[in-house]
Amino acid sequence: MAFMKRLEKIPIRILVTGSRGKSSIVRLLSAALSGYGLSVMGRITGVLPRELNGRKECLILRSGPGTVEEMRWWLSSLPLGLDAVVMENSAVAPELQPLAWNWLRPGCTVLTNVRPDHEEVWGRGEEMASLALCSAIGEGPVVLPFSVAEKNFVSQILYEQGCILHPCPDGETFREGHLSIVKETCRLFGLEADKCAAFAAALPPDIADFNVFREGEGCLASAFSANDPESTESLFLSLGWKREETTVLYNSRKDRIGRLRSFASWFSGFPWKRVLIAGSRPFPLPGRTEYVSLPSVESMKHFIRTGGNVFGCGNVAGVPLEYLLQCPEEEAIV
Repeated sequence: MAFMKRLEKIPIRILVTGSRGKSSIVRLLSAALSGYGLSVMGRITGVLPRELNGRKECLILRSGPGTVEEMRWWLSSLPLGLDAVVMENSAVAPELQPLAWNWLRPGCTVLTNVRPDHEEVWGRGEEMASLALCSAIGEGPVVLPFSVAEKNFVSQILYEQGCILHPCPDGETFREGHLSIVKETCRLFGLEADKCAAFAAALPPDIADFNVFREGEGCLASAFSANDPESTESLFLSLGWKREETTVLYNSRKDRIGRLRSFASWFSGFPWKRVLIAGSRPFPLPGRTEYVSLPSVESMKHFIRTGGNVFGCGNVAGVPLEYLLQCPEEEAIV
């Protein structure tokens, strides 16, 4: 393809893949490279697909659901003269996962994690997630957290692919772990890693990043984008809230039934005040949960005002995202 020959002229090409955290890493890397003085373009997907031009973000308008073809279209539309490109792999199906690497031919691939997700197509558990994600990475450097690199089923697949692993510290928080990845990635390309990390650290949080908002007498801890039990539990513990005083609000999507199943033991294994399912109504409901209808931002605000401590998780798409888009920055309390 003609656009692939043009891509070869871009010195720094980075592909970001994994179950979770891809968009955050792309934003941080784009900010780091731009702050360093490089001409960089980035692309993130998810519920708010955006093109990143340095620190500027432009919403990608779609006429329908996202497809892998969008990656090829975006790569073919990049302007000449770029110093760097950072792209998130938006493929889900295992047979489509390799396309992003084959099109971009990155000088470095970032593997954020291999947490179970998309179980309908990947299968259950970390090993199946690893097979889908790692088998799609071609040869060359792979930057990944220590906790991921030490999993034998991850390292074995990557070594078989001809990859060179560059593990980096996980950090005590997700933010620290992400900045560790940024430093190591920039170091691989011969840049001043500490300086790049400082530029990344100065980037404001994204719209769906973990935050706490006050509504009257109630509080919402917005962890909707951390949609796996492990990272969700970690964020909850960071609050210092008592479970007995916390209502869990899980936002459900009809195309993420496997994700809801993965939360079932987290719902039932702790003494929550209540566990409520909103969004798309599943059938049957997981044990010890109730369904609540929140069809609008106003209904969600009213629920939070009267709900005390509310911990939101599961999926951000839908009413939670609309709420976050309307919520002024000054209402955030952490």
